[in-house]
Amino acid sequence: MRAGHGLHRIGDLRDHGALGGDDPADRDPGVAAGLLRAAAGVIAELLAPTRCAGCDLPGTLLCDECLARVACYDPALACPRCAAPFGVLACTECCERELAFDSAVALGELEGPLGRAVVLHKDAGELRLGALLGELTAGRAGAVPDVVTWIPPTRAALTRRGFDHARAIAEPLAASLGVPCEALLTRPAARDQRRLGRQARLQAAEEAGFVAAACTGAVLVVDDALTTGATLEAAADALRAAGATRVGVAVVARAW
Repeated sequence: MRAGHGLHRIGDLRDHGALGGDDPADRDPGVAAGLLRAAAGVIAELLAPTRCAGCDLPGTLLCDECLARVACYDPALACPRCAAPFGVLACTECCERELAFDSAVALGELEGPLGRAVVLHKDAGELRLGALLGELTAGRAGAVPDVVTWIPPTRAALTRRGFDHARAIAEPLAASLGVPCEALLTRPAARDQRRLGRQARLQAAEEAGFVAAACTGAVLVVDDALTTGATLEAAADALRAAGATRVGVAVVARAW
């Protein structure tokens, strides 16, 4: 790539003080850190260019065409208790059972471009999707909570992925809402649930449980997806026991 097209020659950088001299970065560590982050972003883009999670075209994390194809749930029609897409009047998903959480919202269905984005973020390590998914989901959060937390991964999942995917979504979501994001939940050693069926997931969640830090007020629990809801219910139980007066759930996508 030629100089002037997003890259600079070493001489150009020296002439503009980027390699030392009378530059604010020499005096302010914050400026230096910002420059390092910017440089890291440029390098990351060169090594792994941004591509659309839906269609793989370069240039953006989710192009306008794929974003338009996302099966977003209409908040006016979705069940306010379990986020089923058409359950506002009589939800067949949760009408016959009590839920541990008070409310649930989902951006859309766990399929198509949104489902692929969830998988690419969680299992393919496309870290840049975390902020996008968090900000999009924040728009469906409804009532603003007192604090946001997230479902922590099992130790095996954290080791395999190398990062906490739900936290990467929860932090930008909380920032969009203007509320703190705190690590309120921890979990004992638990089985990885990726290959478990519905009943096995329910049993695993009941056996593992969560431990919650002391908390008050309304807590919003964030995760990437809602399938059986067992994990989120176990988290809600722990948060109530720790002092939360209301527990809501916000997920990027819901299985339907």
